Amino acid sequence: MDRHEELLRTTTTTALLDGLFNADDGVVWQVFDERYRPIMVGVGRRLGLTDSEAEDVAQETLLQFLRDYRAHRYDRDKGRLRGWIAGIARHRVIDYQRKRGRRRERAGEVTALLEIPDDSGIAELWDQELERSILRQSVEELRRNTRTSEKSIRAFEMILFEQQTVEAVAEDLGMKTHDVYVARSRVTAKLREIAERLRSLYEVDP
Repeated sequence: MDRHEELLRTTTTTALLDGLFNADDGVVWQVFDERYRPIMVGVGRRLGLTDSEAEDVAQETLLQFLRDYRAHRYDRDKGRLRGWIAGIARHRVIDYQRKRGRRRERAGEVTALLEIPDDSGIAELWDQELERSILRQSVEELRRNTRTSEKSIRAFEMILFEQQTVEAVAEDLGMKTHDVYVARSRVTAKLREIAERLRSLYEVDP
């Protein structure tokens, strides 16, 4: 296992934060980026941004976070890391909505800005997207590191991520409906332990 993979799978966010002060350690920053970028992209999409806009917001948010953090502007005693990063992302989303509105006005279109949730609303979206990210990571780890059949994992993904019915999944994968239910149950049980371990990596010590 190389250092990047080891940090990604075993290092808490607290330890990553300590490592971010070393500007020469690009691996720590890469791991932090990979851990939090999917959450911010998901939040951006939930707030009405296009995929490319959400990616841009995530990039700008992460870079601003890094600059501010290395300038010692984050005080762990005054709030959670999630709230600080989400606050940066919220302002970037507002900026993108305003730019979009101005472009449409110049094109003669009438448009209204979507309402952006307050800090508590953004925090709620963040938590939801965090759980989505952890679940997807858990599924990929299950796929890589266990002997769980690909058909069982795929059945789980189709039901949960693609919102397909058990009957549709059974037909598509050539399974009996009973076997689909069993596969979903077994995969869910195996994912709980993986997800709990991954969830602990996002915790930040006060």
